[in-house]
Amino acid sequence: MEEKMMLYAILAVGIVIFAFTLYTTLTPQYSQADYRRALAAQLPDKCATPPGYTDESWRQHMGHHPDQYAECLG
Repeated sequence: MEEKMMLYAILAVGIVIFAFTLYTTLTPQYSQADYRRALAAQLPDKCATPPGYTDESWRQHMGHHPDQYAECLG
């Protein structure tokens, strides 16, 4: 009985690994074009609060990226 349970556990793990591999293989990955499009969508003044953010939440967001927004935080 224990051998059957062990076999089922190994089989379940194998199925999960196979499903994850299949999913990551078939899911489109981000490309350089997506990155360029995202950069182009940024506001010209990166310190300005974009739509959808409050001043406080934007300042908090910039605080998570101090290397990118150093002049805005100083």
